Amino acid sequence: MKAQLNRSVAVLGTGSYLPERVISNPVLEDLIIGYDSERSGDFTTWVDRVTHISERRYVSDEQTVADIGSRAAKKALEMAGVEANELDLIILASFTGASSVPGDHVLIARELGADATPSFTHTAACAGSVQAMAMAYGMLASGVMRRILVVGAETISPTLDYADALTSILFGDGAGAVVLGTVPESDGGMLPPVLGHEFNWENITMANINQPFLSKVHTPSDGTRPPGIEKAYLKMISGPSVLRNAVNTMAGCVRQCLGFESDADDGYADTMAGARVIPHQANGRIVDGLRKKLGVTAEQVTKTVYKVGNLSAASNVIALDFAMRKGNLRADVDGESGKILAIEEYGKPIEKGELVVLPTIGAGYLFGAVGFVHLG
Repeated sequence: MKAQLNRSVAVLGTGSYLPERVISNPVLEDLIIGYDSERSGDFTTWVDRVTHISERRYVSDEQTVADIGSRAAKKALEMAGVEANELDLIILASFTGASSVPGDHVLIARELGADATPSFTHTAACAGSVQAMAMAYGMLASGVMRRILVVGAETISPTLDYADALTSILFGDGAGAVVLGTVPESDGGMLPPVLGHEFNWENITMANINQPFLSKVHTPSDGTRPPGIEKAYLKMISGPSVLRNAVNTMAGCVRQCLGFESDADDGYADTMAGARVIPHQANGRIVDGLRKKLGVTAEQVTKTVYKVGNLSAASNVIALDFAMRKGNLRADVDGESGKILAIEEYGKPIEKGELVVLPTIGAGYLFGAVGFVHLG
């Protein structure tokens, strides 16, 4: 590894929360409008084959980004051994918040008991949590702050257009969190982050974004929503070019984060042989394509998409928490049809001294990576 590890900044703890409502592919089929089974075949098999997603979670009508984000945050604080009132900053990564002012970040701080802690929401869709971790790294490395909580939380299901099957089959709801902090010179540490941008406004958009913000504090006196408000719908382009761009860009981010210019550089292969990669879970084919591009084993690349789908800003941090606590997931797939027959946990949780890299790509295109050596 050529990049210089900052031994004074570390990942201290992680947490995640998934809503109780499980939406399997057969359940989702009942929600989809206009699916042509004569052209595309059995719905469940089609979704398994093109996305590798077997199920995802949806929030209840009462749950918001603040609700699920605070649950994940509490677990991360507990693992880190950090009290909420010790936090110097809370960064929420989300584009589906229920409150713009004062914002879901304030509601999370309030729920945690960190009423006086500064906080803000960062909106970058799928790249949000990695960008937030990069910002946290800068503040910690500069010595301005000592403890920062990053929360990635999304409630995407209310924005889905079920007449757009290619988009609506991908997304779920959930929240992940990570506590970062300064530590005495240690065996762990973080790598300087890599961030980038390649403009493409069609990558992911929200149509009809004049939606009302549902609030537990402010509601119309008669219990109705304001008139003339249309539902917001998530739109996203897809296709082979999107897949190739995501794979190549995330692979490049991993390489740059580790300090290499190309995969032919001396030391690159040896470094990757001992690395754990936790990518944005856009869909299973992208995760698999990244693994092949990096030349690493399946066990080295965390793949949670089977059970949760694409969680946008929550994706990287939920996958990180799964890797920290449990290890990895794999599927038994019918070789002829691509249908998922079973999913099981395997592998080891991230161990002390292990190198971990989190690459991402999302709306914009916004992309980047953060890396760390686990403190243990």
